[in-house]
Amino acid sequence: MQIATYISDLLYRHECVVVPGFGAFISRRVPAQHFASSHTIYPPKKGLSFNAQIQQNDGLLANYIASVANLTYDESIQEIRNYVRFLDQEMDRNGSITIHKVGRFSRNEEKALQFTPMYLVNYLPEAFGLTSHETFAIDRLPVAPVTVAEEEMVVEEVSVVELETAKTNSGSWIRYAAAGVILLGLGLGFKGYQTQVKTDALAVEQLSTDKVNSTIESASFLINEPLPTISIDVAPLTKNFHVVAGAFRDPANADKRVAQLKRKGFDAKRIGVNSYGLHNVAFSSFVDRDDATNELNKLRALGFDKAWLFTGSLPK
Repeated sequence: MQIATYISDLLYRHECVVVPGFGAFISRRVPAQHFASSHTIYPPKKGLSFNAQIQQNDGLLANYIASVANLTYDESIQEIRNYVRFLDQEMDRNGSITIHKVGRFSRNEEKALQFTPMYLVNYLPEAFGLTSHETFAIDRLPVAPVTVAEEEMVVEEVSVVELETAKTNSGSWIRYAAAGVILLGLGLGFKGYQTQVKTDALAVEQLSTDKVNSTIESASFLINEPLPTISIDVAPLTKNFHVVAGAFRDPANADKRVAQLKRKGFDAKRIGVNSYGLHNVAFSSFVDRDDATNELNKLRALGFDKAWLFTGSLPK
């Protein structure tokens, strides 16, 4: 029986798949990555890890095998036991064993299991069809600064005409008088220019003020009746990420587990019945995946090693 195929199928839909008597495959979301050394971009994926401490049967794999292979629950449990025995024998004989589309197992010197995941398989449904993409570096050449030529100033030379009378030597006095008249005219002209500039600026400012005031007056209006109040109903956020404490075939046992967890301070509840007829009990439920993952890590650190993350909703 192809137990490896059933494990692979479940990894696409679940965060944790337990192989009773062997261990649990745990997946976590890994964002898209860029490796500068190879200029390669990899799409998001599910990273796989293995925990040999989680071996208790949660019913997920056994019920799936029973439904797909048309077996009874006890028969599917026996098939899993045979498969675990086969894995142990192959590792003892060959030193390692590869589970198709999942990963490779071996034992170290202390006989502990070593797991290497199959990186070519992406179990994230949202990344279906996405592949790695190789980029190319762009050579950026320095650009020489543009120099701006200085503007040449043209100086116009003004010729000075000397004025002298025929009978007297008063040319110097006439030159000084002419220069004084020119300077006086320039001073008066510059002062008049400044006065004209200030007058024009005041006129423009007054014109702008009048224009703004007229626009405001034409846009002003009075609301005699207040606008009606609009009420918007905001739908509550759905908690689709659940930290599961266990799954029970008997609903009475599920209720007992809920009561035990509530006495310990958890917001526990039954979150529905899965496709295998098991009643799932959650420690708590969250809107955000990161919050649920953090809570799962805290619970495992407190000793709840069998806790796992379920995404979605179940029929009540």
